[in-house]
Amino acid sequence: MKSLKWLVLLIASVLVLGACSGGNGASTKSKDGKIQISFINGFTGGDGAYMKKITDGFNASQDKYEIVESQEKEHYTKYKSGDYDLVVIHGNNLETYRLDGMIQDVGSLYEKAGLKESDFHKAGMDLAKLDGKLYGFPIDIHPLTMFYNKEFVNEAPKTYEDILKLNQELQAKNKDLYALGVPSTGLVEFYMLMIAAQNGVDLKDGNALNFAQPEFADALMTFHDMVWKDKVSPAGLGLDGEFKTFMKEAESGKAVQSAVALTGPWFYGAAKEKYGDNLGIAPIPQIGKQPAAYGNAHMLAVSASVKDEQVKEGIAEFVKYMFTPENLINWADGGQAPVHLKTIEKVTAEQDKYQIAYQNSLQFDSFVAPPQVYQYGEQIRYMNEKVFSKLVTTEKLTKEQLMKELESATKKAQQIAETEPK
Repeated sequence: MKSLKWLVLLIASVLVLGACSGGNGASTKSKDGKIQISFINGFTGGDGAYMKKITDGFNASQDKYEIVESQEKEHYTKYKSGDYDLVVIHGNNLETYRLDGMIQDVGSLYEKAGLKESDFHKAGMDLAKLDGKLYGFPIDIHPLTMFYNKEFVNEAPKTYEDILKLNQELQAKNKDLYALGVPSTGLVEFYMLMIAAQNGVDLKDGNALNFAQPEFADALMTFHDMVWKDKVSPAGLGLDGEFKTFMKEAESGKAVQSAVALTGPWFYGAAKEKYGDNLGIAPIPQIGKQPAAYGNAHMLAVSASVKDEQVKEGIAEFVKYMFTPENLINWADGGQAPVHLKTIEKVTAEQDKYQIAYQNSLQFDSFVAPPQVYQYGEQIRYMNEKVFSKLVTTEKLTKEQLMKELESATKKAQQIAETEPK
């Protein structure tokens, strides 16, 4: 009888443990009876506090659900090996997570939350929709952004001709003062995809990235010429050189400075602290044949393992709370540019307060999304780590030499694409 009693207790304990595992299909309840929803993201920088304002606000707004938020530097790794209901995924990774079966169609959750596609800017919805289904809630788009120093620049440059003219004026005053800086590593993916978009080059070829296009080589040579021919940028800049030069941070012993930075919006806080009212912000200039902006995005996705209807109801309530101007404006406070239309209206009405979000929202209409291919980051790795650096550090580089590198990069991308789940 004792063994039977222990067997019954063991089965009961297993059932209880199973019921407390949110990612295994059942809801977890806190001590006070709230249904818990586990949420992981990578907001470990200054932006983390602004997302926490949203999650804390939701938790305080009602007594049925609790968002348990984790902000982790390696959040992708932890999401894959952990047990989470919600995850923030970058726009260029969404297709990979869909194909790997790690996230689910959230169309029904849009309906539960009372949200429609028309509530968001089309650029955001284009990122969220894959094969005609919705796999995420678009939070923001963070495109390449232009900072400029009003001490040297009267009006933000709009074209490459403007940059050339500005550089001529600056160099006439000081040989250590340049129009902008071109880095050899760091945000180089943003540079490459931006120049492709501005020259109408589509890098997606089936399920792989095709870099070996003569038109793309011509477009990329723009950055080589910026350094070695037109000399609008100093040579030899390294990681985040475009921003360090703008901030006049000595690199390799060079006390050079640039008047403009084409960089990431997350550098806004540091730039504002240094330059104050002298800091200007504007959409990126047209360097290629047509206006176009490139960047990445944050998407809120739901784990494929979430089956429990109570958890889904809680997620719907959370996104319903998040995607309102009064709550999502916290994200604009952190320097991000939300794609929720009513929040954009609020940002526009208070553009002096939300400068970075406003200026970046102006780029949404010309935004070109990352190509949706499997393991995008791996497919473009060789370009990021080898090709762009060679492009801007090799003075005598020819288009023919660049094409050989682009062919190597394409072969590597095709090999990665072949690992796509069938």
